[in-house]
Amino acid sequence: SFNMTTALYCFQLCSLCYLLLLNRQTFVSPLSPSSLGSKKIRALSLDVTGTLLATREPVIKSYHDAAHWSQLSNPPSQSELKRGFKIAFRKRCIESPCFGGVEGISGRDWWRTTVAQVLYHANPDVSHGDEEFDRYFRRVYQHFGSPAGYMVLEDARNLLSSLQVESSSSSSSSSSEKLLLGITSNTPTRHMESVLPMLDNLHDHFSWFACSQDVKHEKPAVEIFDAAYRQAKFWLPDLEKDEVLHVGDSYACDYCGARRYGFRALLLDRSDNPAVTAYQDWLEGPEYEGKSLEDVKGNTITSLEDVASLLL
Repeated sequence: SFNMTTALYCFQLCSLCYLLLLNRQTFVSPLSPSSLGSKKIRALSLDVTGTLLATREPVIKSYHDAAHWSQLSNPPSQSELKRGFKIAFRKRCIESPCFGGVEGISGRDWWRTTVAQVLYHANPDVSHGDEEFDRYFRRVYQHFGSPAGYMVLEDARNLLSSLQVESSSSSSSSSSEKLLLGITSNTPTRHMESVLPMLDNLHDHFSWFACSQDVKHEKPAVEIFDAAYRQAKFWLPDLEKDEVLHVGDSYACDYCGARRYGFRALLLDRSDNPAVTAYQDWLEGPEYEGKSLEDVKGNTITSLEDVASLLL
């Protein structure tokens, strides 16, 4: 019976992964997510990349355009860059997690090494001198540190606007009664300090910022959710874990990670949005109490506007 139970469990997990990757539309049930229950949500935690923001154009196109702008000798094609980026990004995330946070290097130095490896894996037979590479790297790094690099997704903008209107209309309420917003994200510090502020002062919507480079742990690790919870409790000292709702587009990082920690959670299905790319797709979702196909199905949404309809 042990073998049968193990086989059934493995089958369910495989089925879950298959459905999430290939047909997650069937998981949508935005009106009454089962894990939210009747207890009031007092804090909303949001992921950044793929949830609030997306790149304005495919990352590979930006890398390719930078190669031509900087007059890189023997520039790789977009298909070569796509291959190189996939290999280099995964390798660097594993050997130096959290964009250099664990290693103790700057985010810029992390990306400099990563971009060099992108070029190497795109075309191992081509080498570039330091001056040539520096010209190319600076162009890439500048692009993703400028308003041309990222955009606020439409449903994210609508959600934040709706919550802002609701907060303004209930101005007589005490601060402890208003919904607290924060960021919990596997992103470089630069997203918190530069990218969000330059996108129409998006940072003004949020009261806490837990990012993996600062925390030196990345979702789905308990430590980054704990950092988010501690920061949220500065504003709401009596806040309980199950009064926090975390929303993000990664099954492993956002949904399973938040549920394991004790937050309530919604999985944002971005599979139909061509602007959103899943990057850390090699990470596995941790176990949590009640983990099942039905649980995920009942807590998957396709738009952040669904969150507004649930909370307002």
